[in-house]
Amino acid sequence: MTMHKQDFLKNRKGEPVFLTGLQCHNSSTGTPLIDSTIEAIHLHGGNLLEAPVYWCKVEAVEDVYEMQQVKELVDKAGAAGLYLILLWFGASKNGLFTYAPEYIKKNCKVYRRARNSAGLPVESLAPNCRATLERDKKAFVKAMEFLAEYDTEGTVIGVQVENEIGLVHTDRDYGAEAQNAYDNPIPYLLKDIIIPDCGVSHLPDTTERTWKQQFGRYANEAFCAWEHARYVQEMAEAGENVFPVAYLMNVSAEVNEYEEPGLCYISGGPVSKVLDIWKRTAPAIRLFGPDIYLPAERDFRKVCAAYARDDNPLFIPESLNGGVGAALNMLIAVAEYGAIGFCCFGAESQIWEGRLLEDGKETACSMRIVSSLAPILIKYRGTGRVYAVTQAEYSSWQYVKTEDYHITARFLQNAPKPQHYFGSRINTNAPENATCMNIRGRGLIIDCGEGEFYLAGAGVCFTFLRRPEVEDETPYAHLASSLSSQLNFLSIEEGHFEGDTWVCEYERNGDEANYQLYVHDGQVIRIRLNPELMWEE
Repeated sequence: MTMHKQDFLKNRKGEPVFLTGLQCHNSSTGTPLIDSTIEAIHLHGGNLLEAPVYWCKVEAVEDVYEMQQVKELVDKAGAAGLYLILLWFGASKNGLFTYAPEYIKKNCKVYRRARNSAGLPVESLAPNCRATLERDKKAFVKAMEFLAEYDTEGTVIGVQVENEIGLVHTDRDYGAEAQNAYDNPIPYLLKDIIIPDCGVSHLPDTTERTWKQQFGRYANEAFCAWEHARYVQEMAEAGENVFPVAYLMNVSAEVNEYEEPGLCYISGGPVSKVLDIWKRTAPAIRLFGPDIYLPAERDFRKVCAAYARDDNPLFIPESLNGGVGAALNMLIAVAEYGAIGFCCFGAESQIWEGRLLEDGKETACSMRIVSSLAPILIKYRGTGRVYAVTQAEYSSWQYVKTEDYHITARFLQNAPKPQHYFGSRINTNAPENATCMNIRGRGLIIDCGEGEFYLAGAGVCFTFLRRPEVEDETPYAHLASSLSSQLNFLSIEEGHFEGDTWVCEYERNGDEANYQLYVHDGQVIRIRLNPELMWEE
């Protein structure tokens, strides 16, 4: 996968931004719960608020538009120093039409419902209904026009079109209009798209192909994806014409049980098997981001691998807001799949009287690690120099091999107490530091080359050992020498980034540097090891 700095979303100055943040619950916009969400974002060290805007509130009465909720979100995010991604809850929210205005819900003859194979209506609006699209698009454009005039500070960094779009309880729309379109040949722009494992071993040599001939067992889902992609393209294109920001989509990811559309996930959305159809049909969408509520690393990796593509940098708009699995997976996404942003859902559920609940402290710790390294992560994304350290079950250490160094990470949770806790200025025996000492170990390592590293993490300490040179005739003696270890350092600093500039807050030396190097609760240290081989004259 080829990764570039321009893959990141950018602020109004054109600078790439690594986004970390939280999404509020579905019904929190326009309520005091948004304040709790913002408070939780600050406790996570994040820079992004994700919050919905409701079609049924923007246009409660046909052709009467109200932007108060949109205004409040921009004001609150801006005052809190956060970026904002607005989520348009329009014709499809998790495949349902619950956020459509009452005039849409009451007139099913004009604003058609999709139908299943038995001809019965389902709880989703038909994506090929022109009347629905025109009303949804008009309200959406009104909101974008308001933002174009009101958001003068560039608080809104992106807009999500619909939410987990698709159909529920059916694999496609079997209504008369949809069936007629399905019976026609596939569009020409889809002729070269192949879905693996579709059961079609070769494509017929004809100028016209049916959906079944092209996509085999996935024909119904492919057709459903194409219909929704056409709908969204019109929405995003119309929005971009008046408010040119990044337009995004979140995805009800397919990694769930036996992975069949309409049964295990919402059908027609931009899941990985039909992502090429979406990319071709809806080019106005900048990013397709999977919502990942999977704590198991095996499942989490499967989703990341499917969406981290050359033409689709990984942005995770929704994930679990607590738990060890989610916390460790966040670092894996950033280091190994080049994620450009990561958000957790349901911020208000993890805060009480100004404090994070215990479960939320796990993801908050990992988000602080990512946020504290954001400038350097932007610089080194895709270079192979970013490493995740995550304490797997039963493990007490993890080894990382870089071009020039052996790095050993030792985890503190449930480990025998070492003879000393030198390597940190923090009193590791103090009760207030118990959490970061007993947490499941985790961290990020960024290798900047020439012996320079940045570390951030919690519940872990690191040691460095210079790898032998290829021409070294006595590697054992040199590996055993302390001159090959981190004792041969130039400087070890604690600090933070201000923009792209590193600011040193405290210099470690002596006991605070000569042993294993600890990091705590997202703390960042910069290590400059001596690039010179000390045994050479």
